[in-house]
Amino acid sequence: MDFNPVILSIPLYFTLIGFELIYQLVKKVKVYRTNDAISNISCGISSQVTNALWGVLSIAMYQYVYEHWSFTTIPNAWWSYILLFLLVDLMYYWFHRSSHEINFLWNTAHVVHHQSEDYNLSVALRQASFGGAFAMVFYLPLALMGFNTYAFLIVKGLNLIYQFWIHTEAIDKLPRWFEYVFNTPSHHRVHHGRNPKYIDKNHAGTLMIWDRMFGSFQAEEEKPTYGVTKPTNTWNPVWANVLPIVDMTNQFKATPGFWNKLKVLFYKPGWQPVELGGYQMAPEVNKKTYQKFDVHPHIPMIRYVFMQFILAIGFTSLFLFTHSNYALTVKLTMAGFIMWSIAQLGILMENRKSWIPIEYVRLIASGVLIVFMIGGTLSYGIAGAFLLLFGFWFYSASRRTE
Repeated sequence: MDFNPVILSIPLYFTLIGFELIYQLVKKVKVYRTNDAISNISCGISSQVTNALWGVLSIAMYQYVYEHWSFTTIPNAWWSYILLFLLVDLMYYWFHRSSHEINFLWNTAHVVHHQSEDYNLSVALRQASFGGAFAMVFYLPLALMGFNTYAFLIVKGLNLIYQFWIHTEAIDKLPRWFEYVFNTPSHHRVHHGRNPKYIDKNHAGTLMIWDRMFGSFQAEEEKPTYGVTKPTNTWNPVWANVLPIVDMTNQFKATPGFWNKLKVLFYKPGWQPVELGGYQMAPEVNKKTYQKFDVHPHIPMIRYVFMQFILAIGFTSLFLFTHSNYALTVKLTMAGFIMWSIAQLGILMENRKSWIPIEYVRLIASGVLIVFMIGGTLSYGIAGAFLLLFGFWFYSASRRTE
């Protein structure tokens, strides 16, 4: 039950990102922005950490339905895995499509993935922290059919891994037969476009045949403008998850009438009653005036944030591979520190100087955590060296200007 192909593929993800960075250097094109890429991967960290805490409940839900309500038991045979692959992909299509067409799901489970205004492999890692909690409901019919939990998790994980490589502009259109059957970078670029003709198109996970069957296919024509119609304008991954929910809550409160409030939750994003202006269509993108959100601090601070971000990735990897060994209080402490760290680094990238003192507090908390995790005299020395080194580095970075 603990086997997770997605987590085990983390080294592959970063290897492919490295190749895309090489592509950027060779082709002399701007594929990555440091602030955006850190924000994307930080959202992925947030998603994996929260999933480690309550993902087991989703798996338990599937297992319970399989054990108590399944109509039959599907054997572990080659044909059953092929059938399961097709069904998982079909269920993913409907969850993904629903996450675009139901406002509640869009704002809680999916909009985070579309917030980046760039398109590269780091965007694949940008996932909502609450998405997994809702997705499992769409897969429960597979448990009723009798597909065991282990087989389901393997196939679902492989389905998600496939979707990583399609988040790139480095690959143009592939052979026609492949484009017709499978999801490709070209098809998925359309999906991430905020151009009106591209919105809510190409929801496929692996097989593009579902979009062709259910009328949601759109071929790539002009280059998409990426992002969402209401830009998030933050590098803070925690706020990126919370802001859409806050906006939806405010809309819910401001909408008169019980039935209208329900429609705010379950109709398409952009819906509002006629008395408030009616459904709001996405505007065309004016590429002459359009500018990406690109707030950033001076170079020394960026270097400091990048190094702290690498440490956060390392600590997160430790947490993801070992969290089952810890008591709940330790899990929550580690998860809380990770979330605090990535949020704080995002805030520093926004050049919000009023938050600089908080970073010293976080550094001290880092030292305390080192002592707690390692224990013994050695850990005090490591924590002390850590605080002196990074405290001095941060002090220098926060005082220097470009």
